[in-house]
Amino acid sequence: MVFVHHGRSQQLDCTVHVNYEAVANSHGDRLADLQKDISEYMNGYKWGTDNLDEKISCTLNIFISSATENRYSAQVFIGSQRKLFGTEKSSAVLRLFDESWDFGYVRNQPINHNLYTFSDMGSFLDFYAFLITGYDYDTYEKMGGTPFFQKAADVANLARTSSQKGWLPTTGSNYNRAVLIDDIQNAKYAPVRSAMYAYHFTGLDSLTIDPPRAYQNILNALDAIGVVARESDRRNQIIRAVFDTKYLEIADLFLNYPEKNVYAKFASIDPAHRSTYEEYQKKER
Repeated sequence: MVFVHHGRSQQLDCTVHVNYEAVANSHGDRLADLQKDISEYMNGYKWGTDNLDEKISCTLNIFISSATENRYSAQVFIGSQRKLFGTEKSSAVLRLFDESWDFGYVRNQPINHNLYTFSDMGSFLDFYAFLITGYDYDTYEKMGGTPFFQKAADVANLARTSSQKGWLPTTGSNYNRAVLIDDIQNAKYAPVRSAMYAYHFTGLDSLTIDPPRAYQNILNALDAIGVVARESDRRNQIIRAVFDTKYLEIADLFLNYPEKNVYAKFASIDPAHRSTYEEYQKKER
């Protein structure tokens, strides 16, 4: 089985939505070009050296929550997906919700793209461009996203000097981009990344070729993540990101699987979504 990973030079096909209804009365005109500017920024740069046959499909949904002069606070949904081999179906690769983005923006001024200088807007977008690309590459080659995760980590390390929200590691259950990239680079969690390669490349991509083996590879991948999860804090962000992205897909994927006890396994590995697995276990096959 031969796959061509992803021709234009740009890596991302990023759809950007900006919702500024909360501040539209006083800042609507100032934010009128923000969606276009971010879209051009994300899609206009070559984030890696490969010429991809198919660009990485991703989404940024930005919700502006407050504004003061030319300073803004926003919450951002970050999502990406990739097609499955031999089908028209796609699988979500990454789904995150970042609640802590503070940035400055002035209409008709370009977004600064400099990987060696912190910019509250440019560095945020750079970080997620590299993160999205790294996650995508990890699904095609074991640990294939490492160079991109290193670049994301470099951005995060530079950004920590700013002391802005989201760039400083925090404890607790809320998502934090600094903690996530630290977890991704921690050798302790390398089996999670390897498992996501197996889940996608030897699992989902093989479902049309050898379904029994593909399902077993998916189960083996989830078991491998479960081993790490049992030895980790349940608030661990790399594992949470996997299951927050994948839990509905996993539940639906095994709806017609002959062994019903797989849902108990999923609930044990991913207790945060136990109710969904229990619901699917009761569904008619």
